[in-house]
Amino acid sequence: MSQDNIVDTSRPSAGRMYDYYLGGNHNFEVDRQAADQVLKLLPFAAKFVRLQRWALQDIAVELTEKRGYKVIVDFASGLPTNDHIHHKVSKDTTVVYSDYDPIVVEYTHEILNNTTNAYFFHSDARKPDELLNRPEMQKILDNRQKVAFVYWGVSAFLADEDISHLARVLYDWAAPGSCLAFNAQGAEVPDNPAVEQVMKIYEQMGSKVTLRSLERYRELLQPWQPDANGFISLLEWHGFDQSVLAKEDAQAFGPLGGGYGAYLVK
Repeated sequence: MSQDNIVDTSRPSAGRMYDYYLGGNHNFEVDRQAADQVLKLLPFAAKFVRLQRWALQDIAVELTEKRGYKVIVDFASGLPTNDHIHHKVSKDTTVVYSDYDPIVVEYTHEILNNTTNAYFFHSDARKPDELLNRPEMQKILDNRQKVAFVYWGVSAFLADEDISHLARVLYDWAAPGSCLAFNAQGAEVPDNPAVEQVMKIYEQMGSKVTLRSLERYRELLQPWQPDANGFISLLEWHGFDQSVLAKEDAQAFGPLGGGYGAYLVK
């Protein structure tokens, strides 16, 4: 994730391309051109981005209504449009979003205008301690450290050392009973020349994609441990209806687009 790439609107941004895949309008022509290149190679990519976002809505309900968390801290949030976490939780739930892209932060101030339970900070997902230690965050949290963290749709853009670092920082900071909802992207990817070409597109943008096995993800995320459900393919995520996908979509793309998800617990 190159900061130079993010602030230069003449070059595509992975985050704004994500918004384009979702059908949003907070992106630029350069982002749309790069995203269209990806879609030519992997025409089902947009479906899997939407699958990731659908799962995020399910996570919001699971964390609050079923697991009882009153604080959700979401890293690399992207734009919190009307299908994001704070729209799926009760008003007494505090939602903290963050993103590395200052353009996303600027747009978000407009989106969250007059939203009393949601906050947004400019922050690097690779350095969660910087967000958690901010004076503004300390005031918002008010000594609440039994929280739910979310890392969704970003892991493929993180290096091994980034994941290992964030896992340890969050675990050490959080109170017992805390949870980390984590999306393991790019695990068990089938051999596909188009995937390699897409990875090159992102690397040229300054957003290198790293593919790793589920076993490697488990190693990097220690000491967090998956709950009894373990890692679940997003194609099988809690009742997801695969009828919205063509058969060839699931076969060709496998778990790559959505990857796997898990609730990790302390």
